[in-house]
Amino acid sequence: MKSASIYKAVGEYKHFELCRFCGSNNIQMVIDLGFMPLAGGFIKNIKQKNEEKVYPLQLTFCRDCFLLQTNSSINPDTLFKDYFYFSSSIKTLVEHFENIASDLPKFLPNPNDKFVIEIGANDGVFIKALQKNGYKALGIDPATNVVEPAIKKGIPILNTYFTQVLAQEIVKKYGRADAIFGFHSLAHIEDMHDAICGIKTLLKKDGFLAMEVHYLGDLIREIQYDMIYHEHQFYYSLLSLDNFFKQYDMEIFDVKHFNVRGGSIMYFVQNKGGGKRVTKSVKDLLKQEKMRKLDKADSYIGFSKKISRRKKQLILLLNKLKKDNNKVVGYGASGRGTIIANYSGLTNYLDYIVDDAKAKQGSLLPGTHHEIFPSNKMIQDNVAFAVLFAWPFLKEVKARNKNFRGKFIIPLPNVKIV
Repeated sequence: MKSASIYKAVGEYKHFELCRFCGSNNIQMVIDLGFMPLAGGFIKNIKQKNEEKVYPLQLTFCRDCFLLQTNSSINPDTLFKDYFYFSSSIKTLVEHFENIASDLPKFLPNPNDKFVIEIGANDGVFIKALQKNGYKALGIDPATNVVEPAIKKGIPILNTYFTQVLAQEIVKKYGRADAIFGFHSLAHIEDMHDAICGIKTLLKKDGFLAMEVHYLGDLIREIQYDMIYHEHQFYYSLLSLDNFFKQYDMEIFDVKHFNVRGGSIMYFVQNKGGGKRVTKSVKDLLKQEKMRKLDKADSYIGFSKKISRRKKQLILLLNKLKKDNNKVVGYGASGRGTIIANYSGLTNYLDYIVDDAKAKQGSLLPGTHHEIFPSNKMIQDNVAFAVLFAWPFLKEVKARNKNFRGKFIIPLPNVKIV
């Protein structure tokens, strides 16, 4: 294990020796990013800066059920109670949620008679879209600072964690759900066994779960190590989820790929006998994953080597640009930015960070402690280059910053200047 910086204290965490899905001890550590700060642990004051902690960030692969997972877990209150991610600040995500809600009546007709729940509702974008399309909706999210303003606006969100106990309480008060959605939230829950028991409790017999997560196949193909951070505890393939849901007499009956957040996939899950036929898409994806050897540890060891090479390529480029006295900043104070900046050691390469989310402006990036400014600062300062940590949103970022005369550095999947 790599040693933590002498300047950073190691925070408390749980360590797992067994696979968290099947309990096997047939696991292998395949990726080690060293000690990392919390991806969303943006620093607001000197006290937080002095008390910042780092945690080991390692992924293990289970040879029995094929799950790629972190081998540690941090107290969820530390991760989520004061959260810096706001879905409504990203136009492409807002459009994504609205499109899904507007298409839902094709699969779940008669909206006025249907009850839909979202696990991980954030600031309520999808809940509002569901209501707009006539559905009775309820959100669940533990991030108090994100949720409270939404609740004050009348958006129905429960400010708490999703558990089986909560599911039982919801059934008593609201009844069972026709559908449950989770957008990138069902990779964040430490005890997925409890979560699935809660989902089974909540769903009607013919209801379904739609869980969108980063797709492991895309993560490997595009070398997205920037999506590996502590709150992302599981990295799902269809192979691993298929094995997991069988434990609960459930099955994945459809999959749908989306070109958002660098590549996402939505798994549609039902109780066996739920009435929906398993599609050809599911069968084809299972075959593809076996061909790509997502059930083999060597695939992830090879991925780890590619991660190291991308780091070296980025540093070589930045060294050259800084030697030529170019002003370089980072664009996008996101979890991706935290991981790339810390893993690649960009402390002395970037002058500052810019971000369009007002909630992050004036804070410091975790780990490197770069100050975060509005994006117009890089225009005012005639910045020559900006490392685009939010690289999956290049088109949106360029549209927002038409007056930026510099160039963007894309760190992944290949280091390049655009």
